[in-house]
Amino acid sequence: MFNFLIFVLGAALMFGMGLRSVLARRKLCQKGEKVTARVAGTVQGRDGQAYVLEFETAGGSHRLHYPKASKGKGFDTGADVTLYYDPENLEKMYVEGDRAVLGAEVLYFVLAVVLLLLMAGFMR
Repeated sequence: MFNFLIFVLGAALMFGMGLRSVLARRKLCQKGEKVTARVAGTVQGRDGQAYVLEFETAGGSHRLHYPKASKGKGFDTGADVTLYYDPENLEKMYVEGDRAVLGAEVLYFVLAVVLLLLMAGFMR
């Protein structure tokens, strides 16, 4: 019975994290500001390497640091990207097509399914 509870809670947690991430990204894409930003380069941020994204709005020019994935193909310096951000909370942002974010969401859901399958296997 204890194993069943651990697997169900783990699957629910993974599913919840995946759903939370998908909903936050969709909300940002629907209600946030959409701009075309230029990748100006990379810097060492507080959480590791980050892209420097530059863009212009009616309020002036802005430079944001967007987390860089440690693995995989990133964005080229000088490339234009579509950026969604919350003007009230600049920590909330998403670059369209960021495979690291999309991969994390898929991973959450896959782990939830794997935990449920393992639970079913142990219940036999």
